[in-house]
Amino acid sequence: MKALFTLFFFFAVFTVPAQDVKGYSVIDFVRIKDSNTKEALYFYENNWKLYRDIALQKGYIKSYQLVRVQPSLTTPYHLLLITEYSDSAQFAVREERFNALIKEVRPDGPKLLNHLKPAEFRETVNAIITETLWQPR
Repeated sequence: MKALFTLFFFFAVFTVPAQDVKGYSVIDFVRIKDSNTKEALYFYENNWKLYRDIALQKGYIKSYQLVRVQPSLTTPYHLLLITEYSDSAQFAVREERFNALIKEVRPDGPKLLNHLKPAEFRETVNAIITETLWQPR
């Protein structure tokens, strides 16, 4: 009887498909204004990256990337800022968590390279939200 129960248990555990957890990503398409690349990269490294490093440590996000893009007529932006969330629960509270984190880490505003404000050296030209339908396990 014990052997039959064990066999049934393993059969149930290993034949029931795992629930697919859908991840989400937010991708910002950023254009650097007036060749202010140094200002933009400094801003993202000392603010955006810092916030995501902390969010990663706290389990608020799954991953993040900053990707350089060669701009063209069809891609009029220079950077992709990608933040990946493990599931809908992480995704649903993202704004609340990041707002609190930003207030805690940089209460006096973002760290800047010089006198230029963020709106003077970068512009988000598009932002999309993606949902992962499947991925390798």
